[in-house]
Amino acid sequence: MSGSSAPHFSIEGRVEHFRSLYQRTNERPLLGFFVGSEYPLRRYRASNILPVNRALTPEVFEVTPYLDDCDRLFELHEACGGDFIWSASAFWGIPWLEAALGCPIFADHSTGSIHAMPPTNFSGVDSVSKFDVNSPWMRKAVEFLDRMAERSGGRWPIGTTRMRGISDLLSALYGGSDFVIAMLDRPAELKQICRKLTDFWIEFGKLQLTHIPPFHGGIGSFYYNLWAPPGTIWHQEDAAALLSPKLYDEFIREHDDRIAHAFDGCIMHQHPTKFVPTDFYLRMPFLALELHIDEGSSSAEALYPTHLKILAQKPLVVWGNIPERDLDWIFKKLPPAGLAVITVVQSPEQAGAIWHRQLA
Repeated sequence: MSGSSAPHFSIEGRVEHFRSLYQRTNERPLLGFFVGSEYPLRRYRASNILPVNRALTPEVFEVTPYLDDCDRLFELHEACGGDFIWSASAFWGIPWLEAALGCPIFADHSTGSIHAMPPTNFSGVDSVSKFDVNSPWMRKAVEFLDRMAERSGGRWPIGTTRMRGISDLLSALYGGSDFVIAMLDRPAELKQICRKLTDFWIEFGKLQLTHIPPFHGGIGSFYYNLWAPPGTIWHQEDAAALLSPKLYDEFIREHDDRIAHAFDGCIMHQHPTKFVPTDFYLRMPFLALELHIDEGSSSAEALYPTHLKILAQKPLVVWGNIPERDLDWIFKKLPPAGLAVITVVQSPEQAGAIWHRQLA
């Protein structure tokens, strides 16, 4: 154990911490650290060579440099200590589903992200392709997973990659908020497209899981660095913020529920936006809910009622570049059972200072 960092628990010990979290029997909150930038093109040095001003293809993502990044990021994480376990995935900077559905994707090094544009030939239901395990993007995802499993050699877990949900995919295909107008103007078309997108989403998730080796009886979770039970997948519906509760209930709810039922475990990511379907999610079989604390958005104190509501029924993961005052509130006010917190840090010393302030 280092005096300048958080405690260094064994992998087996950390797995047991997470087992107790999912059972909501942990006696203290779990605390972990996300080292460095959250923007993938700034985080992964391998992405520095990605071209700009032209659509990216699977071939530009040479896997070996990303494996080197995995080793580097794993070591950075381990130096900080704490409860969490660094996890890899098929490079989560790629919008895999959008690309596989025909959206051209572009690197934006100024923002540190890769974004998708609507397909030029998108014309509705018939433009949504069926899932093809042999498509170039799916072959590239499998290549990432197989080679990561080999490189890890059991040192770090692998999880499913970032997969944007049905409302997010509608936003990508139609462009921005235009899918909301389509819901109002052509509801039958949108409902049929949602069903096809959900089929595609589930197939991609299952493909990944068949190529992810077990890690101490479980699986990783891309950048959230959680250990999770086998067969667990991550989900998100950020574009649901553009919907009313009525529109979410009519168009998206059944598909999120179907996704949650399709896997042995599913964790839902959320941002504290004007509309977040938390009340709907609590009625679905999610293993846990994750809720960001976003810079310039709601404070931990403002989110307190939502945090309590979630913790009364499910484990809660709080992620963010969390200010000290918010960490103080979380650790003093929230019940520990089922609570895990992961905050951005820049060094082992910063991680150690946070650990000793909150848990020593």
